[in-house]
Amino acid sequence: MNTIRLHDIYMHTTALGPGTRIAVWLQGCKRCCKGCMSPKSRPLDGGRMVDLDALIEEICSTHDVEGVTISGGEPFLQVQALYRLLSAIRNRTELGIIIYTGNTLSELYEMHNPMIDEIITHLSDLIIDGEYIDDLNDGTALKGSSNQNAIFITDRYLPYKWLYEEKRRDIEIKIENGSSLLIGVPDKSTLEMWRRISDQMKGEE
Repeated sequence: MNTIRLHDIYMHTTALGPGTRIAVWLQGCKRCCKGCMSPKSRPLDGGRMVDLDALIEEICSTHDVEGVTISGGEPFLQVQALYRLLSAIRNRTELGIIIYTGNTLSELYEMHNPMIDEIITHLSDLIIDGEYIDDLNDGTALKGSSNQNAIFITDRYLPYKWLYEEKRRDIEIKIENGSSLLIGVPDKSTLEMWRRISDQMKGEE
């Protein structure tokens, strides 16, 4: 596996976990969750194919970051590439690893895939699991809906457990080279406002 299908990447954000983080959104998701904040990340043939070694080098050579947050799309749809990426990060850096997945942890175990087993036991520090359910969006920080769980695989992020329990959400909006990006887990009103602004910007192009 020499390539990975990427939806987007941002090298310095504070809106997706403790400290300053690299955010990586993988492309492709088979779910159609009502209220999904990133429907453009769903198409399995969307995004862009990037060289996996180049992505690994970019992440591993980035300074002044605490860790990496992997989201999507659904990261586990590209399990081979995900495994290579996370293995390299673990072997070459001291970065913490957080993964968002629409699967529950038990569903991942039931796939009986050695690479998945390695990812969810050794190659991640924190996993936020479960599909997004719009009716259960209660405003809890860093989780889309209340059915999702913050599962601490290692002790690295246990001191930050409160971040995943408080009723407050922070977002960042990045505008570069004529494109815009919403980073974080927005509440419903913020997401709706962002959609209106995005539609307006498109109409002005």
